[in-house]
Amino acid sequence: MSDPYAATAGAYDLLNAPWRSAQVAALERLRPLLRPDAGPILDVGAGSGLNTAWVLQNLPGSQVVALEPSPAMRALSLSRIAGHPDWYERVTVRPEDFFAATLPPRLGGAILLGVLGHFDAGERAAVFAELADRLPDGGAALIDLQQPERPEAVPAATMASSRVGELEYRLIGEAIPAGGDRLQWRMTYLGLDGERVLTEETTEHIYHHPAPAVVADEAAAVGLGMERLADTTYWLLRRA
Repeated sequence: MSDPYAATAGAYDLLNAPWRSAQVAALERLRPLLRPDAGPILDVGAGSGLNTAWVLQNLPGSQVVALEPSPAMRALSLSRIAGHPDWYERVTVRPEDFFAATLPPRLGGAILLGVLGHFDAGERAAVFAELADRLPDGGAALIDLQQPERPEAVPAATMASSRVGELEYRLIGEAIPAGGDRLQWRMTYLGLDGERVLTEETTEHIYHHPAPAVVADEAAAVGLGMERLADTTYWLLRRA
């Protein structure tokens, strides 16, 4: 099977670095609302395991269920966990996506960073309903909405780069409208020695860019209040 995230995985943590401090700040704000006593924390689209590791490090005694269908990204997550044998009894990394996995009946919180755009309106409604049904009163889920907030053409530009030793790793992204709230993204990952291209991988995917007000209405329909934390991050709070 083709893994659309195989290209991303090659230098994922390096290229995610420009956004990581904002993600951690959002997680810190979420921390008081996480309820590990009520159930495991669900990490949807766990990627390289950065957020799973944050929970395990910062919430002693917590359990995590991490969902990551990409074999390449899941390998990064498991490699991160492998260095911490004391986590082995606290975390499960499942190879299914949200709709294929058997979710815990109760959750202490949820993290969905870099994920919501993979769902259309009907799928988002189903995700929110499942979360609302499992979160405790006052419990919360963390989401983000990728820029741009509404579909518009994005010209090709360097989105991130990082240098390790003599080599540079660069991400070039561009997008064109694909109808409705969708953009078709084209992402190119380069490994460079000066101006010489050593590796080049390109992947394309469709991503949904619903307006924040639309998402807020969808969440409210199942009893989740939405509050903006920063430019692209929000929490969904389960009302009593």
